[in-house]
Amino acid sequence: MISNLANQLKEQGALHRMDEVLTEIPKVRQDLGYPPLVTPTSQIVGTQAFFNVLAGERYKTITNEVKLYLQGRYGKAPGDVCEQLRFQAIGHEDVIVCRPADLLKPEMERLRAEVGQLAQSEEDVLTYAMFPDIGRKFLEERAAGTLAPEVLLPIPDGNGVSSPANEGVPTEFVIDVHGESYRVDITGVGVKGEGKRHFFLSIDGMPEEVVFEPLNNFVGGSSGSQRKQASGPGDVSTSMPGNVVDVLVKEGDVVKAGQAVLISEAMKMETEIQAPMGGTVKAVHVAKGDRVNPGDVLIEIEG
Repeated sequence: MISNLANQLKEQGALHRMDEVLTEIPKVRQDLGYPPLVTPTSQIVGTQAFFNVLAGERYKTITNEVKLYLQGRYGKAPGDVCEQLRFQAIGHEDVIVCRPADLLKPEMERLRAEVGQLAQSEEDVLTYAMFPDIGRKFLEERAAGTLAPEVLLPIPDGNGVSSPANEGVPTEFVIDVHGESYRVDITGVGVKGEGKRHFFLSIDGMPEEVVFEPLNNFVGGSSGSQRKQASGPGDVSTSMPGNVVDVLVKEGDVVKAGQAVLISEAMKMETEIQAPMGGTVKAVHVAKGDRVNPGDVLIEIEG
């Protein structure tokens, strides 16, 4: 968590504020009823502390995960939750007081009916449950006798083409993610199809298949964001870099001040970005999956 916070502060040019964030973490934890500082609640607490410090106002921005936690969807808090914060986060919504999983509707019978005779075991039903599209295709090809291993391509070099046999390309890496190190070996590359490419990896000895699907194209020769910077009272922007998870409005919609207009994701946490004023949506400059930076105009609202 500490390394993740340091990286995010560095991106913001605010690494010097790390002590402020570390001081804020136990305060947030107290407000949330002392959740344990283990995944995922450690990330929830740390990210909220990060927002509190950088926004210059405590709980000016509340992540969706904090809202779900305060609603009881992570279970009962070990200690007393700040009720003022709970009301600020979820308003008059009901608080779950039972085991959250007890509210889930049974699905196995529906899944068995949907997959039908394709499933030869309970494991097949679970495969379909976790991967509805890919799982069904796998089961259909198995039933038809057409299931075959994917053809592997040579591992591409940095230019996307295979290197000559006498030239080496790296296939083994050690990567650091949020302070954790992983040994990654590339064992194969799947055939490109429908804009996607499959990489077959070994991560710390465990085989994995990773699917890459490009969401945009990078054009060299330009630098910085191409979006204009927020300056007007109706310009919607974000306070930290991240990705757009969902756009909740479209051009012509009438919105109220404080209404959520899009959802962004940063540091594995989702945050609702709200309209700074009431009015009509004049323009939407982002779509789901777009990368955004602080100060970019994402949506324009006319009063």
